[in-house]
Amino acid sequence: MSTQVPTFNYKPAEDEQLSSAIVTALSEAKGRDITEDECVLYDNIDTDALNGMFRGKSDGDTIKVEFTTHDAIVVLWWNDELTIQVEDLESDPNH
Repeated sequence: MSTQVPTFNYKPAEDEQLSSAIVTALSEAKGRDITEDECVLYDNIDTDALNGMFRGKSDGDTIKVEFTTHDAIVVLWWNDELTIQVEDLESDPNH
């Protein structure tokens, strides 16, 4: 019997910085403030590179970026709007 990992979707406000949106999505998915963790987001990803990638998008572009941080899989998905999907691996009984 397979158990699904809980997935949380977050749609940032248009004026919300991408790095702040990722932190908010992770915190909400985990039910705690991840900024209090020893590992910080900037240790795992280059937020300037992500901002540049998503800033240069145009209509009709599809962008998908996936990475692991804070015991979660984070998927950034752009297809006319940005969605941040977080799969909390700490909640996965099979992990």
